[in-house]
Amino acid sequence: MERSLLRIFAEVRERFPEVKENVTLLKPCLELTVLSPGLTLKTGEFEQMLGRKPDTLYQSSDESYAISVLYKVDDDLTRGLIAHQFAEVLARERSVSDHSHIDTICVERGFGEDLLYAFMNDVFPGMIEKEFIRREDIEDRIRGLRKMLGR
Repeated sequence: MERSLLRIFAEVRERFPEVKENVTLLKPCLELTVLSPGLTLKTGEFEQMLGRKPDTLYQSSDESYAISVLYKVDDDLTRGLIAHQFAEVLARERSVSDHSHIDTICVERGFGEDLLYAFMNDVFPGMIEKEFIRREDIEDRIRGLRKMLGR
């Protein structure tokens, strides 16, 4: 599982050159998967949540952000999840918090189908519990992705 995560992370990271050195991949933190299958925070925030420094699978040169991602079902779904996390970092760096902008970034970087697949397979249920996504927002995002992808 960790090798697959690292391989997909490395593949996705190359399509986000603006932030690729800012993102560290943490070993899947089981304590955090209860919250969400994918979580992006400032590096120190993970320490605060866990009460310890988390283990890493890949340490970036500038550890501004860290992502914790659980391998889900298959590579395509996991790729959509990791691409979403990278797009979220890029959006944060641009001071944009609109989720449709994150989806647009994923489509522009070639991960629109993967993200759509992830949404349609309900990979983000834990995120609904946070302020991140409300149930109706998922349907809106699915419709938006389909439109951007010409489906």
